[in-house]
Amino acid sequence: MDINSFKNKLSAVLQSKNVPELIMTAFLGMLMLVQRFLTGGYKPVMDDWFLYGDLYTNAADRIREFAIPNEKFSIRPFAGVFDCFVNAPLFRHIWIAQLLVTLALLVGAFLIIRTLRRNNAAGAGFFMCILCLFPVGFEATYWLAAATRVCYSLLFIGAAIFALDNYYKSRRTGSLILYAVLGLISVGFYEPAIVIYVILTMFIIWNNYKDKKTLIPVIILSAQICLIGLYYILNSGAGEIESRGGIVENNFMEHAALVAQYIKDIFLTKSVELMKNGFSKGLLVILGGHKFIKLAGLLVLSLGFGIFSALCIKKRRFSFKILALGIALFFGGIILNFVLGSDRIPLRLVYFSYLGIGIVIDEILMLLPYKLSRILCAPALTFFAFIFTIAGIGEVCDYQKTSDFDVYITQQLIDLDTPERITDVNKNTYLFGGQHSYEETRCIHYLDHIRGASGNYADITGCMRHLTNVPFTNSIAAFTYGDTQIMKPYIDQEGLCNFYNIEYDKTVVRVDLVSDGENYSVVREDGSLVGTLIKVDDVSYQFFN
Repeated sequence: MDINSFKNKLSAVLQSKNVPELIMTAFLGMLMLVQRFLTGGYKPVMDDWFLYGDLYTNAADRIREFAIPNEKFSIRPFAGVFDCFVNAPLFRHIWIAQLLVTLALLVGAFLIIRTLRRNNAAGAGFFMCILCLFPVGFEATYWLAAATRVCYSLLFIGAAIFALDNYYKSRRTGSLILYAVLGLISVGFYEPAIVIYVILTMFIIWNNYKDKKTLIPVIILSAQICLIGLYYILNSGAGEIESRGGIVENNFMEHAALVAQYIKDIFLTKSVELMKNGFSKGLLVILGGHKFIKLAGLLVLSLGFGIFSALCIKKRRFSFKILALGIALFFGGIILNFVLGSDRIPLRLVYFSYLGIGIVIDEILMLLPYKLSRILCAPALTFFAFIFTIAGIGEVCDYQKTSDFDVYITQQLIDLDTPERITDVNKNTYLFGGQHSYEETRCIHYLDHIRGASGNYADITGCMRHLTNVPFTNSIAAFTYGDTQIMKPYIDQEGLCNFYNIEYDKTVVRVDLVSDGENYSVVREDGSLVGTLIKVDDVSYQFFN
């Protein structure tokens, strides 16, 4: 075979419909593995400790929890299935659970963009890069307790709309049935995912509409939404619905303005802070041992992703329809924050808007001449993939360090209190000086972003039960400064309670309570003061240092 013949065959392969997309996705998948596993396997943090290390450990006993009505899975029932029957059994090999959600994210994003490209979307690179590599999205796609809800919902959304599109292209009943099943599963993971699923489904229907028979999927979609709505209604008295699903009842404009400000802060201020913080830490990892191999490997993967993303771009005019879809997905990803009563907006609650951002950027490229859009796309996506991957490595380091501190603190507590006492269901353990974020990690402090277990009773109790392998114990009452907790009448009963404090260097020491009128002083064994418990009412005290 001469060189010209080889070039012609290679060009034909690269210009085929699927090959550039698959190669681009393969390079992206390798970047994701580098980003998430270069510094070691996944380590549990926050809700992981009590969900998978404690609450759902005996999967066989959890089937009854899915009865209606219930409190455990009153919302997100299929997320509960994966919690109980996938993540919890893998807790002692939790890196496998992380690998599964990583693959779910990659495949789900690919299926979504593949389906949209079959319906006139021209690009793919920015959509995939932002969805899979952007480190600000790690709270949604890396932290396992959240990623189970987000990544698997994306996987089933992608599979459902892909099946729907196959139905329109082939008119096969099997594809329609598959869409009905997969779509129903997709709405049982996460509330924002339901909105995204509806928008994508309606777009595929709209783009393939021919006659009334093509509206059968609308009936199926309506049934899916009715079923998940009925499930919510039947569980409306449960704690999860009440605490997370309440609709804003008054002062809607004030609520909307506040939510809009928080979302703006995430997209502008917090995203910049997280990128800077993650990149500086990730760069230290890359420039550590074997820096030439790491840099060269990362550059090759980023370049491969950039080049094949450019090859994916179709030769067509700018489409207002695709741009409108991107805008709809952006606002669809955040709209529930304005409707629900809570104004607490963690990073993961804006993640689904990234779908819209990626599609809008990919479509804006179509305003440029075809060759120019390809020429600009390759270096731009090479750069962003490289930067995002390094910043993501820094984020992973923060998660791992936080988990290490959780274990270090909890193990000291176990050693001081002895397993026989701390695991005694009739004993109370109080831990002062807990922290929502450990200063040593120097991570960005924002709501649930890499929260320390010592600042939450459920997290640290789950960690303790995992380390001691004792499933039924009393909870550890973790006090951060300013916390108020019920302490009476337990602290008045001799031998019932043990008290500890986390020192500035993260060592744990015994402390005692000394009565000071209605209040109590928290003192170390050498007599030095830790803080004060101020009486709030007959049973509750607030901790101050």
